Amino acid sequence: MNYLEDNEPIFTIGIAAKKLGVSVPTLRMYEHAGLILPYRNKTGRRIYSIADLMRIGFIRRLIKEEGLNLAGIRRLIALLPCWNLKPCSPSSMKNCPAYLDCKKICWMVPETTCRDSQDQCRTCPVYLHTCDSVDHLKDVFENLRE
Repeated sequence: MNYLEDNEPIFTIGIAAKKLGVSVPTLRMYEHAGLILPYRNKTGRRIYSIADLMRIGFIRRLIKEEGLNLAGIRRLIALLPCWNLKPCSPSSMKNCPAYLDCKKICWMVPETTCRDSQDQCRTCPVYLHTCDSVDHLKDVFENLRE
């Protein structure tokens, strides 16, 4: 029986960094780059979930094995068709700054039509499935052609 949910915030930034073998400033840098959205408690402390740790592991793999830098990872994620992962109406798409600007990840654009707060982005299918989608980017674009 699994007592923990993958998205349940349980690790402080120090514990998360230790488990991942990275420094605390590295995790802050990933957040500043827009690649991760850690939970924040009432006092503003960052709290990470198992899913966050897996996402950070994916980012580390892109850096170490694929030779990408943070800007390259951000650009790659921004290319994902968020409107395909979270179906939007054609009118919402045409007016959405994330749709119009392929240089920014949708959760980095404050004026997107589909959200009221950053917390909403943490639970959005686009954020939750970005790492899966990046690994299958060719398939995502192929599905768009059909």
